[in-house]
Amino acid sequence: MIHWVARFTLSSSVLPLVTDALPFAESVRRALIRNRVDSSHSEAITGKTAAGVPLEGHEHAHYFATDEDGDGRLDHVMVYCPRGFDEADVEALGSLHTIYRRGNAPEVRMVLVGLAASKEPSKSTAVSKTTEASMTNAPHPPPPMVLTSLHSRSGSHIPASIAGNSKRWRSVTPFSLPRFPNRGGGKPPRPRDLPEAQLVQELIARGLPEPISITRVEGYQPVSRPLVRWLEFHTRRFKGTEGKGLAGFEIEFAEPVAGPIAVGFGCHFGLGLFMPC
Repeated sequence: MIHWVARFTLSSSVLPLVTDALPFAESVRRALIRNRVDSSHSEAITGKTAAGVPLEGHEHAHYFATDEDGDGRLDHVMVYCPRGFDEADVEALGSLHTIYRRGNAPEVRMVLVGLAASKEPSKSTAVSKTTEASMTNAPHPPPPMVLTSLHSRSGSHIPASIAGNSKRWRSVTPFSLPRFPNRGGGKPPRPRDLPEAQLVQELIARGLPEPISITRVEGYQPVSRPLVRWLEFHTRRFKGTEGKGLAGFEIEFAEPVAGPIAVGFGCHFGLGLFMPC
């Protein structure tokens, strides 16, 4: 396990909208699974054992499709995997060149531009306590790292904002609630089921501190373009499952926290994703 992150740039005659972050991320995962079909099973890429049992914790791959130039369309993908990639995973990533989309949507070309290197961890990271324990007990644990930037194969710097380090973070995709925020029947919601409380529970479960402030935001704001409201995002997975409601936040921690930060339902496919602000 020698790398934790792969970074791709996207090109197409028409790039996907930010609202397609989840289905595009799922398409990337499916393409990588196809690339591994002739080799041994990859728990890192699939998130499942060879017997098809979903892995517990969040050590396996997260697929983050992002809009880094702020035009409202996806232009990069980061595959982030705390448990690390093996040699066959790296080969599968290197052979990923095209994503074929549903319907008449044009294909998207993907270029692998960088693999992350190891760095010493800071005081606060987005790696969960469960992840740290699993790495300690692994036969060949990867070295600890904090994702602050990536470097291409040529050594040039590549910005990686979702892997930054900041006190303040803002939602760029909707936080999809793990539980319903109300009880129905006209009953008021339980405090622990409010979206803010569910967010805090998810952050703490990842080993992150509780934010000192949480403010609701209405949607994702591209540069010089209209606000994209959370309800405009595609939040149902290919297999038909979805969360129990949507919300977005700007949060602040007492001390800088390292990303990536993605929590809630669908977090392995880019929902609940935050960027420094």
